[in-house]
Parts: sequence; C-alpha cells; structure tokens
Amino acid sequence: MAKIRRVLSWSGGKDSSASIVVCYENNIHIDAVVMSEVMFDHLRNISGENPKHIKWVYEVAIPIIEKKFGYKVIIVKDKSDYIKEFNHIIKKSKKVERNGKKAGWFIGGMCVGNDRLKMRPLRKFFKEFGECETIVGIAADEHKRQETKTMNGKRSVLVEYGITEEMTYDICRKYNLLSPTYDDKKRGGCWFCPNQSIEEFANLKKNYPQLWEELKILSQDTQIVSQGFKYGETFDCVERQVDCINNQLSLFDFIETTGESV
Repeated sequence: MAKIRRVLSWSGGKDSSASIVVCYENNIHIDAVVMSEVMFDHLRNISGENPKHIKWVYEVAIPIIEKKFGYKVIIVKDKSDYIKEFNHIIKKSKKVERNGKKAGWFIGGMCVGNDRLKMRPLRKFFKEFGECETIVGIAADEHKRQETKTMNGKRSVLVEYGITEEMTYDICRKYNLLSPTYDDKKRGGCWFCPNQSIEEFANLKKNYPQLWEELKILSQDTQIVSQGFKYGETFDCVERQVDCINNQLSLFDFIETTGESV
C-alpha cells in the first residue's frame, strides 16, 4: 500500500498550531507544514503579516516545529504583493471612469488580497505537490466551519480528538506555540487589512509608525479609483480617529504614572 502524503495547512494561529502538536503527540506523519505569507512589498522585503506574529513565526515557531517535531515547514509567497496590486492599472472595467486609474485600496469585506496574495500561492503549492491528505485547523466545536467548503474532504485532527477552540490555547502553550498576538488580544492577519478595527489601526500607528507611514504615503496618491480606505472612510478620516485613541491612551498613561489629575 502506498504511503499517504500528508500536508498540514498552517497560519500560525492557535487552531492550526494545536493541530501540529496533536499530530506530533499522536505520531501522525506529516510531509510538510505549509504557510502562505502575504507580502506588502517584495522589493524591500516588507511582510504584510502582523509584525509581531511573523517575527514569532520565523524566530520561535518554525525552529520548534522543525527541530523538535521534525516536520518540514514551507513558506509560500505570491509573486505579487500589496504595492503591485495597489498600483495595478485598471483597463477593462465596466465602469469606464475607472479605466486608466490605479486599483488602490483593498475593499473591506471582499478583500482581493486574500485570494491573490494568500490563497493563490497555496493553490499553486498543492497543485505542484500533487495528491495528498490535507489537515486543516478546525476545532471540534466550530460546527459552522465544519459544514463549509473549508473542509471539502480535508481532515481535522482537532475534530477527531474532540479538541475545542478553548482547549487549543493550553495545547499551544505547552510547546511555546501560541502566537504573541493572543497575549495582546489582537487579530492576526495583514496589518493593512481594512477589516481591522480602529483600535487595531491605532495600535499599528503607535507601535509600528514606519508601517503606518507606508499607508500614509499611499493615501496621497491621486490616481487611485477611490479614496475609501476603510468601508468608504478616507485614510485621513481613519487617522483622525486613530490619533484620538492614541492621544487618549497617552493621557490615561500620564495620569496612571504621575497620579495627577487633569
């Protein structure tokens, strides 16, 4: 009987990381752990992933998975990136006024970035890898996800072993495989994603001002289809809300530190 080739699809999140642990502890063979990294700018090697998360992936998680568990980790990246997609010139739009302009910001709720920059390189990887069993990180209590096309014949070891979402935290912590984004109670994903909350954008500007400046520079481009950065709101509008949050936090920090009232 031919040996089953098996690939685990990993995002670095708690569910897929816990899936790796379950496979390791139960001697489930894995030929490759594959992760798709979205890039903001290939030329300058700027990742589009949450900065704290992707640093942890490379410096902490991958060494544990490869050296301790013995599973090969493969990072795939699309040839395109956020900058290229932003500057793409539209030529065949049904809305004539858009033709000749740059595509600009990704639209929240229907982000083309997920399909082109994250899923496309994964589709290419699996096509080249060939027939295999795919393990996905879906927990035993995620009944709606189990009914979606995400499963589509794929395997979930979390479901098989009755592991719920809440249980994955301790499973990951056991091997230091819980992303630091969970400590901050922040979402993972791309730092430029329009689906982020204003609070998360405030955190980006406060902790990674150089990345915020990248977005600010793009916002000054007058050749894009729409200035709607986040669900119709312009970047300037979002930045004003971000500054209100950060200035308020600074005020509270001042009061907490000095004990003075304002």
